[in-house]
Amino acid sequence: MGKKAQRRQEATITQATDTQLAEAKAMLAEQRGRLDEQKQRYREFEITNPFEGMENPFEDLTVSQEAARFQAEQGAQQRANIMAGLQGAAGASGIAGLAQTLAGQGAMQARQISTDIAQQEARNQQMAAQGAQQVDMMGRQGAAAVQQAQFGREATMYASELGEMAGTRSALGMAQGNQMAGLSSISQMQSARMGMWGDIIGGVAGAAMGPAGMLTTMTGSDRALKKNINLVSKSPSGLPIYTFEYTDTRFGEGVYQGVMSDEIPQEAVVKHPDGYDAVDYSMIDVEFKKLK
Repeated sequence: MGKKAQRRQEATITQATDTQLAEAKAMLAEQRGRLDEQKQRYREFEITNPFEGMENPFEDLTVSQEAARFQAEQGAQQRANIMAGLQGAAGASGIAGLAQTLAGQGAMQARQISTDIAQQEARNQQMAAQGAQQVDMMGRQGAAAVQQAQFGREATMYASELGEMAGTRSALGMAQGNQMAGLSSISQMQSARMGMWGDIIGGVAGAAMGPAGMLTTMTGSDRALKKNINLVSKSPSGLPIYTFEYTDTRFGEGVYQGVMSDEIPQEAVVKHPDGYDAVDYSMIDVEFKKLK
């Protein structure tokens, strides 16, 4: 892969990983905003005891005396009727005895009525006590339900926080992992280029000569490595073409033809670890060759 293509790939990887990380952060920020709003509404929801303040429906029961009065009146009327019907036949002495008998019956009836009222009052008191017990029990159950609901709300919010934290860490970790993988890929491509130039630069200009005196396509073309530099022409695309000699004979002896690395498109220039530039001549329309 050429340097230009590698740099395009590096730029694509960097842009993709940076975009993914930015989108993950934006999505998490939006999600946290929605969750905070929901949690606030959940937190402010009022949990109440539905049985608080409940009244005992049997507390104010009263004894109905209407039936007792009707029973007493009916008994008195019956006794009066008996007295009126037997008054002529019984005589004075008989009437007195009959009246005493009827009076005894009235007293017994009064006691019966009193007993019925007492029983009714007892039943009312029993029902009032049962009602109070039920109200108290329901109030206690409601209080327990409120406490349980409040505990459940706290547990739900805590679980939500833990889930959100886990999701946040997972999303950010994935985006950061992808970013690190992209940087590692870029580093590997750069290391490969450096290794290639480590092999090339050792014999930049004196390295293997190709057909018709041509050198390999990548050669040292830093201006600082050259002397006796003379402009001789320009390429079809307008790149200046020079003749020159190398200042260090390790790079080659004699006169060469080529370009200066600072005057050509930088996509064709590779920086050597020593700080000098080399040029990939396969990417430009200038021929590097030894003239003599």
